[in-house]
Amino acid sequence: MVIRSRARAASDAVTALLRPEGRPRYADGVAAGVALAGPLVVGAWAGHAATGASVAMPAVLVAMPFPAGAGRAERARCLAVRTVGVTVAGIYVALAGSGVAALAPGVAMAAFVGALVPRMGTTAALALLLVGITGNRGHPVLLPGLPQLVGCLWTTALLLPLLPEAVRSDAPGQAHTVGPSTVAVRHAGRLALLSGAATVATGWQGSLWGEGHWLVTSLLLTLQPTPEGTRTKSEKRVLGNSLGGVVAALLLLARPGAYAVAAIVGISGAAAYAFRPANYAYWALASPVLLLLLSDFDRPVPWYAAVVRVALNLLGGLLAVLAHRWLWPAARSAG
Repeated sequence: MVIRSRARAASDAVTALLRPEGRPRYADGVAAGVALAGPLVVGAWAGHAATGASVAMPAVLVAMPFPAGAGRAERARCLAVRTVGVTVAGIYVALAGSGVAALAPGVAMAAFVGALVPRMGTTAALALLLVGITGNRGHPVLLPGLPQLVGCLWTTALLLPLLPEAVRSDAPGQAHTVGPSTVAVRHAGRLALLSGAATVATGWQGSLWGEGHWLVTSLLLTLQPTPEGTRTKSEKRVLGNSLGGVVAALLLLARPGAYAVAAIVGISGAAAYAFRPANYAYWALASPVLLLLLSDFDRPVPWYAAVVRVALNLLGGLLAVLAHRWLWPAARSAG
């Protein structure tokens, strides 16, 4: 009876995590899928699959869901800020290099600024990380940041014309009109300190080792301004990324061809971005496939990579939860 009761409780907890909390945005999902798959197809057709992957990578960050109720003007502002963040990240890595001495302060600073600029969020920090570990993939770049800028503009061209359902005009009050609160500043400090420290810890030998960036990514995407938000985000990431990471690892072991990668990335990307507004857990399930295929498509991946990634996701989630207790905790009321 005790085992059955615990199994039922675990099942109920998983069901609660997967319960829809909003409405899917199918048009945005289709646009994101095209933005991701298009450069891969063109790159494969032209014989430059690596270049296609470099152009497709920015779409992962630029196509993130927009604030609820955002009309075309607010979407344009979000896309512009994200484009600047991703392009600057590309320029930074091209000029400063991808060693840990350059990445650690860059990721920390981008995380701090992004936490105080909601339109940016973790976009720039994640861009530094992704560009830093993938580099230029062996192809020459005429101008630093050019592949990132092209990818951002391509994605913007697909997403900007779309309006979310039931939105006919820009909702008032969408601009961030007051200064950062104490909670926001504490959150920015935690995020900068943890992400910078994790980058150093996983790259002490000079560059981020193997799967080490998954720890940094987990911290950037899990840590929220409140303890409750962090715990919920951590649970959904652990559930989704554990299952999605295993599927992605199996696909990588099969060594799919360039066109197969484009198709899988497009489909998984469309699903991830369409259903992310409904529940973050859906994104956590689908995103590992597109992220891993984009970042790892040109190198062999050992079978144990999935285990290492799951472990680093677990560690990142745990550190994010504990950060609210250890790093500048909120004052508790006496009553």
